[in-house]
Amino acid sequence: MIDVLKQSDVERVKHILEKDVNDNDDKKKIVEEIVNSVKTKGDKALFEYTRRFDNFDINEKNIKVSEDEFDKAVNYISDDEKAVIQYAKNRIERFHRSAKSRSFFVEEDGIILGNRVTAVQKAGLYVPGGKAAYPSTALMTIVPALVAGVKDIYIATCAANGVVNPFVLYAAQLCGVKDIYKIAGAQAVAAFAYSTESVKKVSVIAGPGNVYVALAKKMVYGDVNIDSVAGPSEVMIVADKNANAEFLSNDLLAQAEHDEMARCYFIGLDRELTRKVEKRFYELAENNRRSNITKVSSQNAVFMYVENVDIAAEIVDEVAPEHLELQLNDAYMFMNKINNAGAIFIGEYTPEPIGDYIAGPNHTLPTAHTANFASALSADVFMKKTSIIHYSKKAFFDSAHYAAKFADMEGLYAHKASIDVRYD
Repeated sequence: MIDVLKQSDVERVKHILEKDVNDNDDKKKIVEEIVNSVKTKGDKALFEYTRRFDNFDINEKNIKVSEDEFDKAVNYISDDEKAVIQYAKNRIERFHRSAKSRSFFVEEDGIILGNRVTAVQKAGLYVPGGKAAYPSTALMTIVPALVAGVKDIYIATCAANGVVNPFVLYAAQLCGVKDIYKIAGAQAVAAFAYSTESVKKVSVIAGPGNVYVALAKKMVYGDVNIDSVAGPSEVMIVADKNANAEFLSNDLLAQAEHDEMARCYFIGLDRELTRKVEKRFYELAENNRRSNITKVSSQNAVFMYVENVDIAAEIVDEVAPEHLELQLNDAYMFMNKINNAGAIFIGEYTPEPIGDYIAGPNHTLPTAHTANFASALSADVFMKKTSIIHYSKKAFFDSAHYAAKFADMEGLYAHKASIDVRYD
């Protein structure tokens, strides 16, 4: 049913767009048990959970992908498929190299200040493999780590029955990453965070996963850094009367097929268009190759008709969607009205799947309202900044008395003495 919003009413919008947030208390308890067990028991717990959840008789000898498995993956994939993965890698790498933070220094009156940007040494990347295989996510996590300059890159990915998806293996091999662990879920996150006999501790854990992975990442944050705590994937589309209803309906379906908890929002600036898109979307959701998922996730969809772009912009900022498609005559004008979105796709020939695969910017994005403060996964996630400060003698004598006065104001007399002794 279409919601008609005739005036800006944030409280009503919050009610309409209320997410079906499940009570995660039981899941949190499960994750806490898993994480603490792996932390204290190491491989014993890691192997036990892997056998239970992935139907894989794992041990210290087969936990990592072997050379033979890599070779089989290379032979399994066609030349055309390899070319597709190579094309995507090149695009992703080009973008992330351009966006990478760099060290800088400034000099003024005998003072040298700057940021020295360096990479972490070890990163653990999570590549999901439950509802589908994601070689695209392998590229989207590995490439930024490579661009950052991470020395040791490790991957954890689901290996149901002990088999890792060949496309994921090829994407990793193409990037020069050979350390792939056949582990998944909260237990994989715990292994990366605290190490086991077979898995090395890392400094950063990045990559999307299910609710158990997200809760585990949240739990270990502080012992290691993480990219974000990802929730169900979501898309919001804002369109006017000139947009193509068939395009829009299929774009919504592309998001709905991720999993049963995926969220689809549509804001129409034309009532008739909104009706058409809603009707067609539900038809598509009932009849497609992943309808077992879309029949469920389509029930999360919300369709809204608004009378002007200001109301639409306010709704967008309230939701802070992971993916935002703008199919509007003046999309750039509208973009300047909003602040919160993980990624923005402009124009009818820029559907969200273009960003999933080949555009270049990362598809690992903030979800569940977190786009109001968080950003897409980038090389910066794997980097740290060290401040550089250098005063000449003259610069010190010209300005250090300000610091001495600050120390005196704060009652930190040893701080003041550290400065005064140089004057003396």
